[in-house]
Order: sequence, then structure tokens, then C-alpha cells
Amino acid sequence: MRPEPLTPAHTEAELGCEAMAADAANPPLWVIEVPKPLRLWASTGPFPSPELATTRALIGVQAMSGAGPGDMLACGPALSVELAPGRYALRGRVRSAQYTESGVAPGIDGFAYRISDLADGSCPKDLATRGIHDWDGQFPFTVDADLDLNADGRRELRVEYQMAFTNPGTRLLVNEAYPRCLRVVADVPALLRPLPTRTHGFSDLRLGFWRLHPVDGFGGRMVIEYDGRYNASTSAYDVSRFVRCRDGLPGESPAADSERERLCERWLRSNDGSAVPYELVERWLGVPAYRDRLEIPTELAGTQATALLRALDAERVRWQYGAVRACEPRAGERAWVFGLELHAEHDPPGAWSREAFVVVRQPRGQPARVSAVLDASPCPVADVPSDLESFVDAWLEKPWSEARSAASGSPGLRAQHLRLQRARTAERIELADVSGCATPPHAPAWLWTAQMTALAEYMSRTPTYLVIRRSARGFVVDSSTEVRPPHCSF
Repeated sequence: MRPEPLTPAHTEAELGCEAMAADAANPPLWVIEVPKPLRLWASTGPFPSPELATTRALIGVQAMSGAGPGDMLACGPALSVELAPGRYALRGRVRSAQYTESGVAPGIDGFAYRISDLADGSCPKDLATRGIHDWDGQFPFTVDADLDLNADGRRELRVEYQMAFTNPGTRLLVNEAYPRCLRVVADVPALLRPLPTRTHGFSDLRLGFWRLHPVDGFGGRMVIEYDGRYNASTSAYDVSRFVRCRDGLPGESPAADSERERLCERWLRSNDGSAVPYELVERWLGVPAYRDRLEIPTELAGTQATALLRALDAERVRWQYGAVRACEPRAGERAWVFGLELHAEHDPPGAWSREAFVVVRQPRGQPARVSAVLDASPCPVADVPSDLESFVDAWLEKPWSEARSAASGSPGLRAQHLRLQRARTAERIELADVSGCATPPHAPAWLWTAQMTALAEYMSRTPTYLVIRRSARGFVVDSSTEVRPPHCSF
């Protein structure tokens, strides 16, 4: 592998073989002196489907003569070319519209190469583990050829490694024709095993993610399991249906472990953070070929969307995530707003001068899609009124016969009111807080959160939530829940 970074392509027009061939002003990444006929193999991978990768790279081999650069002999994400004796230049470009303070595009670290005899058309064995390290020997990785994911009779590669210091990771690679050799179909912070069922000819998977407990007040690690299914449109695996939670570090009390698992599953079924469609947004922002394949909603053809994509593709503007919110669910539809911080070329490092809000909607039973680009969020987080906390305190002090006039007809509110009254009397409420929810400006909502000491010694503090709205007659307690609602989770 050559550690030299590839030359950044700041616009779509700069990412191309013709643009590289005409770039005589910049020195090549590498100059090769070939004394006899040899074969050069080079790759910027391994990669997912190159047409869908949010960081795209090309490498090219160019003949050199005394008069300067000559013909481009081969060019692409991976290449193999027979070289006659002479001098050759390797040029490379990498393109990502995502902002990084270092200026280095995420996900591509130089390029891999091999010079060998003309007859050598084999794939390098260490290509599968490019970009994976063993944390100075503390976490060695393993490479196994024990799966036949697509039933073609050839074994695919499974690399298990430490993705972060406390998170295991797995990279799955399927065989591709030389010179690409391998294609990444999954690279996730999870351990996985194949299931007996198949989707689009590929084995379904069970993925186990090692994560902190998602509910407020609970510590420790959980193994959170999902199904993984192959997506033919992206040529990769998607994390799909949530299956269950398992306590990653079981304690001495099975009852406590069971309760931790129950609340973890309750939270994930109502507030599935892994379902936030980050990849959809990143591909839409950074991969024109992917963008062109999508059905474009009428409302997306507005000037904001056109201006944003033109800035990213042609005006050297880069983006990074700001606030990402789940909006309050509507009947049969989920929605998210992705706040983007837009970095122009003249902005100081780390600074940004503009912002945009990308709206993604997902009707029930349908895939998510980008539906609009706006100058302001359609579901901003509501500011907390100064008198809201005192309203809740007063509501809890009243008997239910009086408190119900400031409550909706939501089932369970009466029982929750009594439960909270008893906890206050027993001084079991340790922490109480009020925060805003992501709702339309004309219908704000807020979340009152209480952390109560558990009755059983083996349990942690348990959270309780009240959703509060404003009506014509004042504040109203709208509902109660034991897990934080999706649009109030930040």
C-alpha cells in the first residue's frame, strides 16, 4: 500500500479519468521505472459498489515521455495493466462532499498496488483487511473464508476486528472479477451469523450490536440484535428488523437482567435510532449517480434543493451534520430532519457560513426518501416556557378529580398520576427535568422527565415521562410513557 493521500477532487467535474489525464500541472502520486515487461495491479479498495460509495476514488496509469505526460493506459477504482519498459505515472483522485477538518476524504487511505509478472492475475490476499488495524496488537483481527453468502460455490471472506476500542466489528466481502477482486457488502460494528433464509439470493444475517443501554438511568452494555437483508439496489446488506435485546454483562439477579432487557426492547421498538436513514442522505448529497436513480418528489424540485446540490457538486461546498431530529410521527408516516452545516471554500477551518435542512419521510411499509430541502426545520425543538415546571408540580399535588381537567383522555394517565404522587410522598423522585420536543411550530410539545429510585434493591433508577402540550385553556398533560418518545430524544 502507498500511504500518500489521493488528490482531492473538489467538484464532480474534477473526478474523472480525462480530468486526471489533463492534469499535467500537478506532480503524480508515484513515478514507476519499468525495466522489463511487467503487470501493475492497483486499487483504491476494497469498497462497496463504487457507484454508491459516498467517498469515490479513481486511480490511473499514464505513460511518460520526455515531452511530458502521455496517454492514460488504464483508469478506474481498480486496474490491471501490462507495462512495457519505460516510465509511468500513477495519478489518483478522491471525491467526498463531506467536510472533515483535516481535509482528507473519509474512508480512503492511499491506494494498494502490486508489480508482478505478466502472467500473474491473482488477487492480493491482504486486500480484505485494508484499513483495519489491530490496535497495537491488543485486538488481533481474524480472517475466515467460512461463508457462501450468494450460493455461487465460492467462499466469501469474513473479517472480525475491533472497530472501536469497545465495539467489535465485522466486514463481509464477496468475490468480484479481477482486478476489483473483492466487494464489501457489510462493514458494521456488530458480530453476525448467517440465517437459513435468503433475500435476492444472499443469505440473511443476524447482527448483534454491542451498545450502551438506551434507556435513561441504566448503565452497562446490551447486545442488540437485528436481522440483516441484502438490498439488490445498493448491492449491500441493510440492517432491517429489530429482533431483541440481551444483557451483554448479566448480573447476579435474573429479574434485573430481564427488566433491563424488557425496557431496552420497549425503547427500541418505539424509538429505533438505527433506523435513521443516514446512508440515504449521504448518498443523495454526495453521489449523483445514486441521486439520478431515485424517484424525485414534486416538492424536491424547488430552488433550495437545486441550489444545495449545485453547491456541493460544482461550487466546492462541503457539508457536515448539525442537529439530526426525528419529527413527531404522523399517522402512518415517520419523518426526520437532517440539519447540515455548509462549509464554503473561503470559510476558516472548522467554521461554516450556511445551513440547510434535508427532510426525509417514510410512509409505513415503504422505503424512506428525501422529500424536501428547506431553509428552516419544519419541526424545531420547542423552547421550554418558564412556568412549565411549576405547572407539573401543581398538577401532581392535586387529587385526580381536579388534575384530570388538565389532562387528555390518554389511557393510563390516572394510574401514572397516582404513581407519581406516591413517589413524591416517599421522596423517591431524585431528578426532574423539562425539555422541548421536535414538533411543528404551531403545535409545540414538551417532555417532563422524572428519575425515580427503584423499589427493588437490584434495580437502577427508573425513568418516567410526561408529554405536555398547550391548549386554549393552558398546559395539558397529553400522555405518559416509560420510554422517551422518538421526537423528544436528542
